[in-house]
Amino acid sequence: MLESTSLVFAYGLDLFLTRATPARTFDMLGEDFKKIGLLGATAAMAVATVVSGWYVARKELAAAWA
Repeated sequence: MLESTSLVFAYGLDLFLTRATPARTFDMLGEDFKKIGLLGATAAMAVATVVSGWYVARKELAAAWA
């Protein structure tokens, strides 16, 4: 499975859409890749983002009342 495949879209006088992929297989994940670890790290970052947003909003409200 290639991980670096991207879609490129350009517009101007005409529309252009193409798929861009690397020339070599440097970005292929091995069978021993820890997908659960990646999922856990992504979930932890999402939770940290939500919690820090809540904390900042609470702190700004407290500062407005002070």
